[in-house]
Amino acid sequence: MKNTMMTMALASAFALMGAEQDGLRKMLDTYVDGGRIAGITSVLSDADYNVRYDCVGWADMENKVPMKPDTVFAIFSMSKTFLGAAMMCAIDEGKISLDDPVSKYLPEFADVKMKDGSKPKRPLTVRDLSSHVNGLRGGYPLVNRDIPMREVARKLAATPLVAQPGETFSYGTATVDAAGACLEVAVGKPFEVYLKEKILDPLGMVDTTFSPNADQIRRLVKAYTSDDKPLRPAADNCARQLVFPKEKPLCAAPGGGMFSTPQDIVKFSQMLAHHGEWKGKRLISRKTFDEIFAVKQTPAAITNPYTCGSWLYGDWFGHEGAMRTDQRANLRTGHSRVFFIETENKAGSAFFALKADWHKEADKIQGTPATVFGN
Repeated sequence: MKNTMMTMALASAFALMGAEQDGLRKMLDTYVDGGRIAGITSVLSDADYNVRYDCVGWADMENKVPMKPDTVFAIFSMSKTFLGAAMMCAIDEGKISLDDPVSKYLPEFADVKMKDGSKPKRPLTVRDLSSHVNGLRGGYPLVNRDIPMREVARKLAATPLVAQPGETFSYGTATVDAAGACLEVAVGKPFEVYLKEKILDPLGMVDTTFSPNADQIRRLVKAYTSDDKPLRPAADNCARQLVFPKEKPLCAAPGGGMFSTPQDIVKFSQMLAHHGEWKGKRLISRKTFDEIFAVKQTPAAITNPYTCGSWLYGDWFGHEGAMRTDQRANLRTGHSRVFFIETENKAGSAFFALKADWHKEADKIQGTPATVFGN
């Protein structure tokens, strides 16, 4: 078994079995045994909710703690898709629309100006904030977020637009937090409370949070380099998110502040792959999912295939996080694939080679090629 710590093969309905599965495990082992990656968790699900976990290597190399399905990770921008899902629930309830002006919920945005002091051609909308076409830049730091998202939104509203709303794509986190602040006002509840009620609890996602408890902190992964030099603890800014205790309590940050586990995220991915339904429970109406969530929300002139908090790549729907966690749901076949390591934000050649090899092996097993994975 080499460094393979745990393999759970619960699936019986994948397109290809046997040698292809062995190929996946062998490939993952190669990266860990070669000292290129500290630890990896691969999760594959078919359309019938059969799940296969491959946990290889170490969550904590120094203390010989193995990777497990319930290892806790900082998932960074994977959090954005949870904002999108919660937004769809509020749309179902008639409490918000992507076409709504931001100022309907956050009055300070009524006075947003361009850099030259002029007014923008049109008001900013919730869609602009949640799909990165708002013309805003900057914001409050994400790592160790210590102020509420409404305060982040106020700081953002005080900055000038550098481009007209809807005319450019600029990926960011604070603008998604401002979309979350809009949602809070619309539903009359803190974002994390609404998300728990509508998404996390129905899916049984017990380890997905903005503020890990003591047990979750004990299961927290450590981050290592993946630059083909001797593995060592990551020391970039993102790695600070994994350091506890914090000087100040963490605040909810839907732009990238969540923590979760592979076994939680695969449930979320399965729900996405089934167009808003999970094991008979409908969380998002099929109409809202298919006509809003699964549709490119960036303007036609902008090529970036982004919807409300998620990337759209052909049949695949999902998001990657800064330290390289990833989830993808296939909207055509119902398959899901989840990939967890924790490395420095810039990653490195070992990570990118591993990710490409993982997709190749997952394609063989699932029979659903990941035609474009550029993010």
